[in-house]
Amino acid sequence: MGQKFCTVCGAKLAEGLRFCENCGTPVQPAQVAAVSSPSEITAPVPGTDPISPIPPRGSAGKFPVKIIAGIFIVLIIAAAAVFILLPILQKGTLPAMPGIATPVPTTLPTPVITPTTVAMTIVPTPTPDPFPKALALNQKMPFGSGKVASEGTVYKYWINDTYQWHNDLDNKYYPQTPKPGNKYLFVFVQMVNTGDTRVWLPPANSVVVNYDGKTYTQDTTHYKPDKVGNLKATAIEVLEVQYFHTLNGDEYVQDFGFSHATELGYIYPGKSNAVDGYIIYEVPQSLTPDKTYVAISFNGQDSGVWKLA
Repeated sequence: MGQKFCTVCGAKLAEGLRFCENCGTPVQPAQVAAVSSPSEITAPVPGTDPISPIPPRGSAGKFPVKIIAGIFIVLIIAAAAVFILLPILQKGTLPAMPGIATPVPTTLPTPVITPTTVAMTIVPTPTPDPFPKALALNQKMPFGSGKVASEGTVYKYWINDTYQWHNDLDNKYYPQTPKPGNKYLFVFVQMVNTGDTRVWLPPANSVVVNYDGKTYTQDTTHYKPDKVGNLKATAIEVLEVQYFHTLNGDEYVQDFGFSHATELGYIYPGKSNAVDGYIIYEVPQSLTPDKTYVAISFNGQDSGVWKLA
């Protein structure tokens, strides 16, 4: 038996129609109902309109109100959760709840990037040696020839911030102090005549010190025995030099060019007549022996240079 009513508009259908005359909906073909007895088939009540079935999905019908209301409630709950949890997540902490472990903050610490430093070794340019052929301490330098053959040497040095000189008139020692930033350098020089006639003695001012590109001559403020015009200036002894003589058994020496307070002009033949003594220089505090040279001009032709260390 075919379909009697339209499933969309409920209009009564005539036998053999394939489309509803009212709304144009296709008429479903007749199906065999799986009913055990005629009493289970419910006929429509006379005088009432047939109940329209729920239109299938995809049809022009609307969503039920309950479904729309449910979706709206879910959206409200989601929005509330966002407004409540967002500030907490931004702070990185969640409130502690009894029986529930506090979750680890979802934000990771910002990694600290340490810049890599590339070590560069800069090799300083070595300062050229101003005297590459300098002699070592105690190395003898011959000068002159034949009858006036001689030799000289720088054999010792002493550096100190001060020294004490002796005045024979009052038999007292007086301290000698340099200018600020300076100190004293004692250079010990010996000259020996190996010939057979006297040789002119180079004066103390022909023995100069070279340090850091500068030249230093003997300290003119040092009192020598030739300053007899000043009653306090008859010093011929330095306390520290006397101490070296006593401590090491060195030969006692005085100011270079003097012997028993007498200034010498020549070097006479023989080691017993050697001229031996110290020359005092006021030099910078920065001076070091390994960068210090002593140059001696023996005559117009011969000269020698020694390196202190």
